[in-house]
Amino acid sequence: MKRRRVEKPEHTGRRSDAPSRELPSRPTDRPDDILRRWPVLVLAALTWLLTLPLFEPQSWWPLGFIAFVPWIVATCATRRTRWMCFVAYLLGTAYFLMHLRWLGVTTSAGHVAASLYLAVYFVPAAWAVHHMYRRRHANVVLAFAMAWTALELIRSRGPLAFPWFLLGHSQIRLLPMIQVADLAGVGGVTFVLAAVNGLIASVVLRSLPDWKAGRFRLRQPGWPSILGVAGLVLATLVYGQTQLGRSVVTEGPRVSVVQGDFLLDTVSGYDPRKEASKAAAYFDMVDQAASSAPDMIVLPETPWAMILNYEARQIYASAKAYHKEFVRLAQQRRAYITVGAMSVIPQSRGSYPEELRHNSAFVYSPSDPEPKRYDKIHLVPFGEFVPFRHTRRLFWLYRFLNDGSFNPWGRGGNEYSLTPGRDFATFPLPSPLTPGRDARFGITICYEDVIPHVFRGFVTDPAGHKKADFMLNISNDGWFGRGEQQPQHLVNCAFRAVENRVAVARSVNTGVSGFINSDGSWHNLVSDPGGRPRAGGTGFRVARIPLDPRVSFYSRYGDVFSWLCAIVTLGALVDSMVLWMMGRRASRAILNDSEKLRNP
Repeated sequence: MKRRRVEKPEHTGRRSDAPSRELPSRPTDRPDDILRRWPVLVLAALTWLLTLPLFEPQSWWPLGFIAFVPWIVATCATRRTRWMCFVAYLLGTAYFLMHLRWLGVTTSAGHVAASLYLAVYFVPAAWAVHHMYRRRHANVVLAFAMAWTALELIRSRGPLAFPWFLLGHSQIRLLPMIQVADLAGVGGVTFVLAAVNGLIASVVLRSLPDWKAGRFRLRQPGWPSILGVAGLVLATLVYGQTQLGRSVVTEGPRVSVVQGDFLLDTVSGYDPRKEASKAAAYFDMVDQAASSAPDMIVLPETPWAMILNYEARQIYASAKAYHKEFVRLAQQRRAYITVGAMSVIPQSRGSYPEELRHNSAFVYSPSDPEPKRYDKIHLVPFGEFVPFRHTRRLFWLYRFLNDGSFNPWGRGGNEYSLTPGRDFATFPLPSPLTPGRDARFGITICYEDVIPHVFRGFVTDPAGHKKADFMLNISNDGWFGRGEQQPQHLVNCAFRAVENRVAVARSVNTGVSGFINSDGSWHNLVSDPGGRPRAGGTGFRVARIPLDPRVSFYSRYGDVFSWLCAIVTLGALVDSMVLWMMGRRASRAILNDSEKLRNP
């Protein structure tokens, strides 16, 4: 027997005493809407493919102007907000898994964990662009340029900062394009590229209705957008060419950089014979480099396992022996010697930790047997320290993260965490070409040359005066095999040179060692003196450091432009959350009104 359907009468009106409720404005149907899920995924995958050769060692710079177009189109045209965010996270995960694959040489778990964490930054960028375009009808050119610049800035800050694979890095071989970094940092270059991506995406978005109807033609965006982006690119190139044509540098000290090629891993323990072999190889290269009569010889960060600070020399015989050898070389060769080593400072009994350890750079002078020292300020998370070590409530989390099953450096309960330094130290270097005053230099250790605001702290004092005439970078990149990490590290350092208009000499185990001019160009690379940077190779190079007297706008004021983009983007995200909460509240109110109408 069929059940009879009972139809409920429709309410054609609203009770006079019922309050009137309206939902906040929601995204309306648009002719360029993508209604299905798979096109969003396909377009994001296309962006991923276009980004594969974007960075060193390929550096296909033209792709920087178009790589993100498919993803922007998918982000703006889809109505499925949750799907859009999920695809953005998938894209970010694939992006970092591919580009960061060199980290897997050291730790596969760290490679995956870092990629999953860094992918998060793609989501708020997509959310902000989606909201500004669909809810506030903002120009997609500005929406994407500001959002992407902002999220790259935020990714470059904090204890987990990782300013690697930034869009601006793709232009390293187009020198006129990157000179604007002395005004706005690498974020300025990213903004220009993102604006071009946004302009092309706006062309596609305006053309989608015709394409969906079977009429394949392109509809240009408004002339203000075209003229604005074209003017921005032209101004960037003209400014860059003008800066490249300026002759303001003078010749400075003669510096030699030394490079060994010793791979490292987290499995092999300390082997005295291997370390002695490394030391012998480096001392031999130092003797060869000294024959060119440089003012200073630079060795990498911890080229072999050694401790050199005064306190440790009172305890360890090897520390005293290596110290005496560096003093002898500096005095005999009449050259300054800069080398990376550990500093170990015992603490009073009962203290935790029992000793403080620093990653340090030591500067030996021909006239002073006691070296000057710089302790690294910005430590690499998990590589050089484990978070939460000096907290009471979260100390258990430190123990968990330091455990060898999670962290390869913590095997056997080893507490390897270092203590950060405090001062952006600079050192004098006398030179015959700078009579009457010493040239001053700072030293960045390992990834400190990757962090823009850290590098800037060495170059400019709080008053905005230039306190470093040139910079050194000493690193040990032997943890990552011989692959893409080494040339990518060089690119990061080249941007610091442009941002602060300062030349850099790099001494790096496994490379890339050589010299970077204040315009971002490099020369005298150990691996390939006149060609593309690559990992591997041993030897030394000698060159005069060009001294650039300019104090750049970026050195004085930092990431002001990128922070403005971040403020606008944060405002868009807050606005979207406010509208979302208002919508939820209004929906609940309407449901309550409906219940009252059904049950008066």
